[in-house]
Amino acid sequence: MGPCCAPQDARPFDQYSSVPAPDLGQAVRPDAPGALTVHPIGERADASAFAGSVVVMIDQLRASSTIAAALASGAHRIHPVRTVDEARASARSLDAERVLLAGERGGVMPEGFDLGNSPQSFTPDRVGGRTIVCTTTNGTATLLHAATAERVLVASLANRDAVCEAFRGDPRPVHLLCAGTRGGVTLDDLIAAGALVERSLEHGRALSEDDGSRVALRAWQEAQRVGVERALRDTRGGRNLAAVGLDGDIPWCARVDHLDAVPAFDAALGSITRCPASPRPAPQRADAR
Repeated sequence: MGPCCAPQDARPFDQYSSVPAPDLGQAVRPDAPGALTVHPIGERADASAFAGSVVVMIDQLRASSTIAAALASGAHRIHPVRTVDEARASARSLDAERVLLAGERGGVMPEGFDLGNSPQSFTPDRVGGRTIVCTTTNGTATLLHAATAERVLVASLANRDAVCEAFRGDPRPVHLLCAGTRGGVTLDDLIAAGALVERSLEHGRALSEDDGSRVALRAWQEAQRVGVERALRDTRGGRNLAAVGLDGDIPWCARVDHLDAVPAFDAALGSITRCPASPRPAPQRADAR
């Protein structure tokens, strides 16, 4: 192409690299108040967007499932921390006789810990009345990333209905944060998020214009079609568990709505406790006006 045929604006592409493309869809269709958004990699979500919102952390295989199991079994509270060293230091600063160290790295329980990250191990006789300091590869870091939100809950397939009931009717926006695995998307988290999306739609909540919630819903629908346990096994999280011989947890994690515990994270106190049960709304009479 000769000089006379060159485009009028022939500046190098990198001059435009910092200019965001316009989001015409967002400009034309703003999110409904209280809309639900799914973030496939929670730690990459802008934490400033959580202010004034409800955040639900999901680490299906297995931190979310284990946290719900611990509180359902009567654990007093859970302190999530980022690292193994922080967990050990935190445990030393608390009442050692009542504290349990729990968690994993690469799926495996760290040396000197009392419990790993298997929800089946958190039984009433083991954790009832105890304080637990917990660190996991992905889930606890994602939970701490959500600390700017007004309300932070923890969800999995095991307590899907209970958590959805807890934020049902809340007018604030809802963000579902998938923990992912080492900065990547995991289908197991999206499947669980999709189950919450489905129930939230049934409760009348709108979805945001971001397509994350729609992708998650389709993942959940496909999991139902093939069988939830089979679907979870064929995910990054499921394959990782199989690689370290811990896939025996998958059938437990694949059970839907078998726990009624709703874990709530108080960032100021740095601990997760069980929400008081919320009464379900009474059905309206047919002649109610």
